[in-house]
Amino acid sequence: MRARWALVAGVLAALAIPAAAAATPDVTFDQDKVAVVLGDKFTLQTRVTNSGRAPTDLLLAHLNVASLTSDVYVDPEDWSSRRTQELGPLAPGESTTLTWDIQAVNAGRFDIYVVVLPNGAASAGHGPLTVSPPAYVRVAGRRTLDAGGALPVVVVVPVLLGLAAGVSRFRLRRGA
Repeated sequence: MRARWALVAGVLAALAIPAAAAATPDVTFDQDKVAVVLGDKFTLQTRVTNSGRAPTDLLLAHLNVASLTSDVYVDPEDWSSRRTQELGPLAPGESTTLTWDIQAVNAGRFDIYVVVLPNGAASAGHGPLTVSPPAYVRVAGRRTLDAGGALPVVVVVPVLLGLAAGVSRFRLRRGA
């Protein structure tokens, strides 16, 4: 029985994260819902906090946009020209705020979220990712001019102008 517990303890120890590993930060948005109109620009802020007991490594924050409307294609580069921001190491308890300038380029429903990943010499590509809760964004379509009802105006106005010109000409000839 002792051998079995020793084996379990050995496996658990092998899977454990080393104590010297850098801390994983918490990531949150300043708003959880945004409502805008197509073409509007808006700003979201992300708070990155080291709630661990060890400093973080260098970090890289990346903004992502996902469509919740099935027929809408999203190209995140169109939404924000600066989607990646670098952060220095954060000491335990330290936090920093990142600002994201965004423009709504598609109508529909979207989730915007930030992924923070380690970017230090030893941790890049190896450390755990941290994903923020999503900020829900509803983008209303912009109303455009509608040509409906324009045909009567296009036809009637020239006819009325022609009639007015004809009546004026007829009166001028009769009076002469």
